[in-house]
Amino acid sequence: MPKHAEKKTKGVRQSESSPENNLPQKFKQLSAMAEEALERNLPHGEGYAEPVVEAMRYSLLAPGKKIRPVLTMLSAEIAGGEPGSVIEAAAAVEMIHTASLILDDLPCMDDSKLRRGRETLHRHTDEATAVLAANALLMQAFYLIGNAVATSRLSVREAGRLVQDAADCVGVPGMIGGQWKDLNPGESDLESLEYMHSHKTGRLFILSATLGAKLSGASGQVVECLASYAKNLGLAFQITDDILNYESKPSVLGKDAGTDSSKVTFVTTFGPGAAREVASELVQTAKTSLEPFGAKGRFLLQLADYVLLRKK
Repeated sequence: MPKHAEKKTKGVRQSESSPENNLPQKFKQLSAMAEEALERNLPHGEGYAEPVVEAMRYSLLAPGKKIRPVLTMLSAEIAGGEPGSVIEAAAAVEMIHTASLILDDLPCMDDSKLRRGRETLHRHTDEATAVLAANALLMQAFYLIGNAVATSRLSVREAGRLVQDAADCVGVPGMIGGQWKDLNPGESDLESLEYMHSHKTGRLFILSATLGAKLSGASGQVVECLASYAKNLGLAFQITDDILNYESKPSVLGKDAGTDSSKVTFVTTFGPGAAREVASELVQTAKTSLEPFGAKGRFLLQLADYVLLRKK
């Protein structure tokens, strides 16, 4: 966790205001590509399995920010690829993210009532169907990652490592380990909070960025820079989430608010002011990781600002 971050980003000019350099337009374009890919790559339910597929559709196709698949496609562009060439990987990371939300919302976890402006899936259907839908989304995500590596120019060793990265991201070294720590926080100190957030949230941001880059043939240095950027961005994203949960309303967020008051978060441990300062420092550190890319990093720079300043 950075204690002192650069207050300005060296070597990277802020993007121009011309339409082709405008993140909202780029984000809209890439989000639409991701949404089409999600629709196209969902299984079609037949017979007895149809309720599970409908549950998958209910959660996956609900309105959402699509930050992670957009990050995958932007990272592919940094590495010289095209957004469409990594669209299956982009869809996969959104499926992993949605599966994690379904599980987080369960009564045995956070017992949430609202997600993406809708009833949480276990309330819309039932707990068993929600669990099955989450697991089905995870399996479909790995199916898509398998397709992506099979059609890439990666060596067998590189392709295998990429699939292992995805498994580590979801498993005990990543999101599952972070969620367990969230449910069993213990000491409310900086080290514990960083572990929880970097595993529960940060690992999927890293996977999102490195998947796009590696599938596009990025060098090790490019992957390393993007991983550093994504790690800090993911931590900032989660701290901002904590702040919004503390300060905002369900009607604005599209999900439950005020539910973290009894949990160990940056806000409950250090206060909203200090949490906001840490998030800002993390974003500045993320931006610094983009210095080697020059003007090519303009959209990722703007994405970092969006994560910090977002209202939901």
